[in-house]
This record gives sequence, structure tokens and C-alpha cells, in this order.
Amino acid sequence: MSMFELQGINTDFVDRRSPNGVAVIGRVGEDDFERARAEMPDVAAYVDYDDWLDALDGLQIGLSMAGVDATAVCVDLSAFLQWRELTGASCDQSALDAFAGLSLTMRGSRAAKVFAVVGAFDFAIHPTEAAALAEGRDYRGWLRRRGQARAMAVAAGRQVAELPVRLEGFREWRACVGQGACEAALDRYAELLLEHLTSDPAG
Repeated sequence: MSMFELQGINTDFVDRRSPNGVAVIGRVGEDDFERARAEMPDVAAYVDYDDWLDALDGLQIGLSMAGVDATAVCVDLSAFLQWRELTGASCDQSALDAFAGLSLTMRGSRAAKVFAVVGAFDFAIHPTEAAALAEGRDYRGWLRRRGQARAMAVAAGRQVAELPVRLEGFREWRACVGQGACEAALDRYAELLLEHLTSDPAG
């Protein structure tokens, strides 16, 4: 069970479809393939990079023939593994597809609204940061307010993405940029981190 599920947060990130409804198939570059085989058991089943690409191409063709808008997106393996660690997602092709879908959304719409997700334990062990963010609310109350803000963004037609962050990293970032502790800054930190993780590896 992921951090999102444990905290009652939206779990759309595990879907192979990007938020705009396109079915996305994740790929990595040939230089990353051997490492991907070592990290991802279902990728290890393929003999070589061309064998894996053939299978992914076949999946894309099959989806297209079934009337599904399918596209392949190349992502950086290290970025995927960092995202997987943050989210608690599985280390397999379906998670790679989900990350690729998120990458497609972030690359195509810099207007996407990114919400930072903070776990209950992290919230508890950083009381100073938590108090500034929650403005007197407890964790559950803060989650409810965050959920309402997310729902409002979706209702307004915004592309929405979520990323778990660690308050220690947020605090270090704030110290570097001279930013106070508030929800807007927390979400900005998550947005910058997600933009970095989902940037096009081709440059």
C-alpha cells in the first residue's frame, strides 16, 4: 500500500493514463536498459533492449487498434526511481507507465497545479514546519483542506498533479531561497521537484 493510500490521498498516479486521457507507455533510453532490467523484474524478462521495444510497440499498436489514444514517452530511469521512492509505487512497467503519463502532463502543460503530499509521520516529527503549514489545524483537518483545494482546482479545469515531499527537504530549500513556511511555498517546492523529475531526458 502506497503513502497516498495510507493517507487517503488520490491514487490516480498509478493509472497508465495521463490526466488528459491518453494511455501512456513508459520507456527508458538504451543506456539505461541494463539498469532497468536489474531494478524491474518484468523488464528483466526481455532478452535485450530491442526485444523490450518490440513488446512495447506491440502494446501501443494493440491499444491503437482498440481505439485507445496511446503514446510512448521516454523518461530518465534515475528520475523514475526517485519518484517511485517518494510515492511508494511499485518498481515495474505499470509504474513506469504512470510516471511517463505524469511526465507527459508536466511537459505539455506548465500551467498544471501541483499539490505537495506530506505523510502523517513526517508531519509529526517536524512540528515547527507543520504548525506553519496547518495554521492551527491538526493533520486530518489539514488533509481535508488540501483535498478541498484540489477538488476546486479540478472543478476549475486545471491539470492537477501530486507529489509526496519530505519536510526536511522543504526546509533546506526554504533556507536556500529565503522563503517562509506556507502552503504556497510547499506546493512550489513540489512543483519544482516534479518539473525536474519529469523533464525530457533528451533535453
